[in-house]
Amino acid sequence: MIALLAFVGVMAVLPSEASAKVYLDINNPGGRRLPIAVPSFIVLEGADPAGAASEMAAVIAGDLKFSGFFMPVPAEKFIEDPRKKALTREEIHFPDWTAVGAEALVKGGIRLAGPRMEIEIRLFDAVQGRMIVGKKYTGEIKDARRIAHRFSNEVFKAFTGEDGVFDTQIAFVRRERDHSQIFIADYDGANAAPVLSGKEINLKPRWHPDGKRMAYTSYKRRNPDLYEVDVASGREKLLSGYTGLNLGGTWSPKGDVVALTLSRDGNSEIYALAPRTGSLSRLTQHSAIDVSPTYSPDGSRIAFVSDRSGSPQIYVMDASGENVRRVTFEGSYNTSPAWSPRGDKIAFTARRGGAFQIAVVNPDGTDVKVLTNNGASHEDPSWSPDGRYLSFSSRRNGRNQINIMPAQPGIAPLAITSKGMNVTPAWSPRRP
Repeated sequence: MIALLAFVGVMAVLPSEASAKVYLDINNPGGRRLPIAVPSFIVLEGADPAGAASEMAAVIAGDLKFSGFFMPVPAEKFIEDPRKKALTREEIHFPDWTAVGAEALVKGGIRLAGPRMEIEIRLFDAVQGRMIVGKKYTGEIKDARRIAHRFSNEVFKAFTGEDGVFDTQIAFVRRERDHSQIFIADYDGANAAPVLSGKEINLKPRWHPDGKRMAYTSYKRRNPDLYEVDVASGREKLLSGYTGLNLGGTWSPKGDVVALTLSRDGNSEIYALAPRTGSLSRLTQHSAIDVSPTYSPDGSRIAFVSDRSGSPQIYVMDASGENVRRVTFEGSYNTSPAWSPRGDKIAFTARRGGAFQIAVVNPDGTDVKVLTNNGASHEDPSWSPDGRYLSFSSRRNGRNQINIMPAQPGIAPLAITSKGMNVTPAWSPRRP
């Protein structure tokens, strides 16, 4: 069971001095990265044996580097005296930061009292010497990483004009010898914890749009049934328990319908289930195997996998099941579609040259791009809520780990797990 963090009050918004301004072109991810310095936070009061001051700075720097739009200045280049408790514009000597190439600066200060802490974090334009964003937070020391992620979102929005995804989570399946368990971790892999107790075979977690629930398939009744779990309490309920497959439950954008694969009629077909009413509609009518549904962000269409052409390929149909059309034609094995929250791309698993790779395609079948090609096999993509990043499972040296990367070719994936055998990630919606 996952305990929801309840730290978090933003105590105050500190008055900013710089006018609202977009510094980075978010639509040019291959462009210039903004140099930013994130020194260790200052301990203003109390003791910091857990190292929250340095951890929070490292988390923010890591978030911004991963985004692809920032270039954190290495700490070994800093020339400001670390003993100097400079937090405000009046206290900071900005030439110390522009001299090492920083154009932006994050400064934080912590006051600690037992398990509690109060944090001030400020973002500055180092060139102009002005504060852009300032926030105060209260919470417990154990919440330090989440507070840092939240401020990373503030930095991202200040410089790009768009919301960040650093306070999101990724669910995934960890395979053990005789069972498989669903875990949830921060998007960067920290704080991984199981959602459920027990040692059943649990598969394919899929987030509800509210970010509080997940659908998943479990063999706890010796049949692959579809369940829903509240991630805060661990309470479960059965969504679909027909004899045979109840697999791949994917929520509609409104969260009122689940698209899933059932074999209740003897063949694997895609259905739409309304859990509140129990209404069930069959969407595909074909002798082939139809699996892995994923909704478009407006809910009007569904992408899925079918072998009706003789090999598994990606298809798109209306949410009613009408107007089925094939999307992928290159290669003999294309599976695991995931529709981007932006609506413009479908990510999928493509077999190329004997290995599985992550690829994207326009919903009309044009502009296929393979994003991964680094000697490993990569499967089961899942989009971040802004549609800019992907998580997926990568197999190297006989082990599967969860990786994340910007949805662009030629960028090395970042592994966020290292223990166990981890597969089928699902990136969460933004948290409130």
